[in-house]
Amino acid sequence: MRNTKEWYFFIDQLVQNKKRLYFYLERKFYSPDDALITGIKAILAEDYSRSLSKNINHAHRKRQETGSNVILTSKTWGFDKVNKQIVINDKEAEMIRFIYEMAAQNNGSRVIAKMLQENGYYNHEGNKIAEQTVRRIVRNPLYKGTAVMNILHKNFETKRTERNSKDQWIYHDHIVPEIVSEELWNKANKLMDARSNVFVTEDFKAKIIGSKKNSNPLTTKIVCGLCGSTFWRCTSVAGKTNKVYWSCKEYVQRGRKTKNNRSPKHKEESKYERTNAGCDNIHLKEGDLDKLIYDLSQKINTKSIEDISSAASAILKQVISDTSEIEQQEKSFTSKLEKMISNREILLDKYLDNKIEDDIYHMKDTKLKERIAELEDACNKLAAKKNSISEEKGRIEELEKIIKVITDYDISVVNMKSHIKKIVVYPDYMIFHFDIFGDVRVEVKKINYRKNEYRICL
Repeated sequence: MRNTKEWYFFIDQLVQNKKRLYFYLERKFYSPDDALITGIKAILAEDYSRSLSKNINHAHRKRQETGSNVILTSKTWGFDKVNKQIVINDKEAEMIRFIYEMAAQNNGSRVIAKMLQENGYYNHEGNKIAEQTVRRIVRNPLYKGTAVMNILHKNFETKRTERNSKDQWIYHDHIVPEIVSEELWNKANKLMDARSNVFVTEDFKAKIIGSKKNSNPLTTKIVCGLCGSTFWRCTSVAGKTNKVYWSCKEYVQRGRKTKNNRSPKHKEESKYERTNAGCDNIHLKEGDLDKLIYDLSQKINTKSIEDISSAASAILKQVISDTSEIEQQEKSFTSKLEKMISNREILLDKYLDNKIEDDIYHMKDTKLKERIAELEDACNKLAAKKNSISEEKGRIEELEKIIKVITDYDISVVNMKSHIKKIVVYPDYMIFHFDIFGDVRVEVKKINYRKNEYRICL
């Protein structure tokens, strides 16, 4: 054993479990008298192991400085190793070049991943190639013939494989066959950099995140009723105009679950079978969705305003009544609490003046403390209930204001979106869950591939 801590832990476990350790080389059982000598041996063994680890890391670095052995992992696309020589995998190299060409046209990793699927490229398991895989391929300099070595090392103290700082990385240019030119590689990475922000984390690692910030109020609120995934806000370029729509995340990443006549014809079928993944739910145009939300506001305004107003008034009266009752209870509990605190102070004064005995004082003091704790807990519960009622009152008052100003399109849409808790989407209907308006069902009728018709059911 070459770790002193583990050795002592091992011996401690043996003793606790009443087991004995026999040394075959020394032909005797371990005893407490051997603790010192075995501890020294464990320290020497650990030091030897530490020195050996340093030598191994040094040998790895020296070998990597020569560039004699380029290691390909299972996640490396585009290359094969034949007789210790790295050669290009023509089929995968075709996909690599396609990725770089699309990246050089300023397409993001999500768009490229979808293009790969449409053109018949899948991963080794037969599924859609992930966006992370696309980004990793674009960032890898191996495809322009440059191998980066000495990125990782084994830390003896932490027993983990850790990342070296960039100034310790070793670059070997033109050490493997080029799949893309250096100019194409630089252009694709430059455009990817322009769409990303680089920041340093707390552990001093550079991390790249997308520069786009989600500010849409419906983000994460639209949910697929078929598979349970959230809907993503997507943009498609048609001519000179950009069309914005919402689609199920499972569809965006994996396509349709059931193939139809409009499904793209793959240029070449994958050698792997596809898994039964994807989603068949409908898409929602953002313009249609905003119009539907506006129509909802008008329906509520014109057909339900009286019911909502009367209900709001009734609730408001009840809220005022509950508030008055709580205030009376709070006043009563506060008065009792002040009296109990005063009684305890009087009890303490009598005890200090030696007017009552110790056992009587402690008995009465304990009862007073218990009663004070009960009253304080009751006061806290009333205060929490009062705050809850106050918030409910604020929501009702806000509702009355909203009902009065629902006329302008933009204001109506923004106001209604702020009150949407969730939208569950199915192919033939949707359920809008509001925080104050309740639930509303919307029937969906498919006119054609690009157009849906919506009917509000109130």
